[in-house]
Amino acid sequence: MKEIDLKKLHTNQRLLVEELKKRGCETSILDDDIELLEVTYGQHHEFLLDRFTSKVPHTLTAITRDKYMAKYLLRRAGLQVPEGKLFDGDQIDAGITFAQELGFPVVIKPNWGSHGDDVYSGIESEDELNYAIKQMFLTRGEATPFFIEKYFEGKEYRIFITGKGDFAAVHRDPAHVIGDGIQTIAELIQAENERRMNPRTTCLCPIAFDEIAKQYLQKNGYSENFIPQPSEKIYLRLTSNVAKGATCEDATDKLHPSVIELAQKALHVFKGLPYAGVDFLTTDITRSQEKNTYRILEINPNPGFAMHMKPGNGTPRNVSQLL
Repeated sequence: MKEIDLKKLHTNQRLLVEELKKRGCETSILDDDIELLEVTYGQHHEFLLDRFTSKVPHTLTAITRDKYMAKYLLRRAGLQVPEGKLFDGDQIDAGITFAQELGFPVVIKPNWGSHGDDVYSGIESEDELNYAIKQMFLTRGEATPFFIEKYFEGKEYRIFITGKGDFAAVHRDPAHVIGDGIQTIAELIQAENERRMNPRTTCLCPIAFDEIAKQYLQKNGYSENFIPQPSEKIYLRLTSNVAKGATCEDATDKLHPSVIELAQKALHVFKGLPYAGVDFLTTDITRSQEKNTYRILEINPNPGFAMHMKPGNGTPRNVSQLL
């Protein structure tokens, strides 16, 4: 076993290890490649893989990562999720027919995945849907099961919730730039990425200027050479994953009690899961939630800590201590 070099751990695991050390836990690394750690405290012994411990049942991890099954269970419990359907890789025509019946705009995403990879949101036509499916197949293969669901207009939040009732929340705003009347969109992205990463002091990641971002700009009548007016806000995508460049602001004190109740209910659907990150869309986080004002998008059994502990704006919340 080797001593842990905290600088070599990815951010979320490092934050947890730092909290363990504060509490007098002995930690050592067993495998550098997968970041498998061994932790002891008195007579208690744990293996730590990423943030997974013996407290997180493997069965529930598998169920929550299956977007179709997770949504089915949430809906069965009376929670609001986007209306949608799962399709196999050879059911493109059936998927397009379903989207037409459902009504555009829609969202397409692979049934398994994270960080917003290959998620296309706000699709408004059959041509756009065909393009998104083909792009997803290029990166994941034509056998990839995919989900088509109704697009819901609202602000997106990640709610960290525990079985004991502890919680924290951040608002994630999709990647964007703010104009200065001088620089192009491409130059603003470069400058913002430089600001975020040198030095890096928050959870914010570089803005991903990928094919999805370029297509979104084009769809809205912009190019990377466009010069926004001073204070003009130009979005680069609709999905709000921090890994793709979304901003992140603490919203813990803004949550209406009904939001916390819904997050708790969502967690309890997966009996035995001690904590989770709930991706929550709402028209207003400060008001009592009704059936038509919110949607639960996903349940993450391995939620990130950095967005709460080192948000781009707002009060840091030490969620690692809750574990």
